[in-house]
Amino acid sequence: MMKRTKTMVAAGGVALALAGTGAGVAIAQTSTPAPAPPNNSAPNPAAPTPAAPTPAAPNSATPKAHAPCARKHARGHMGRGLMGKVEHGEFTTHTTSGDKVLDVQRGTVSAVDAGTITVKSTDGFTATYTINPTTTVHKDKKAAQVSQIAVNDRVQLVAVKSGNTDTAQHIGDAGPAK
Repeated sequence: MMKRTKTMVAAGGVALALAGTGAGVAIAQTSTPAPAPPNNSAPNPAAPTPAAPTPAAPNSATPKAHAPCARKHARGHMGRGLMGKVEHGEFTTHTTSGDKVLDVQRGTVSAVDAGTITVKSTDGFTATYTINPTTTVHKDKKAAQVSQIAVNDRVQLVAVKSGNTDTAQHIGDAGPAK
């Protein structure tokens, strides 16, 4: 019984030590310092000065900070995050000129001309979008023209919804389906 109690106490002490180390690493990884409490009294020269926390040495278990979107796009792995899984949808954003309803769709081009593009998603959803002079197009990660988009190309687009009209704001063309 005595040995079991000692083991439990030792295990609890190890757990607390690990929790404290984890909290220390979490504090060391934050970039925003905690605000200092207000100093309403004169400094006490006899009071100990708190030491600044030292950053933990990196190891293979320490997560590395990075910008996931920039890294994915820089390597050409576009579409692996949440937006890479979206087939189609609608959402509202707040802008300085008011709320704006946006449609997003990813799929295969079934028709395209100078004024419209029709896209079909893998779940069968099909929509036609108006193209205007402000619509931007990127093909193979370079600026392109609407005339470079072909039927059966894989695209993802963002359109501004106004009434019953969806006007393509940006079209990203990944080329023909593989």
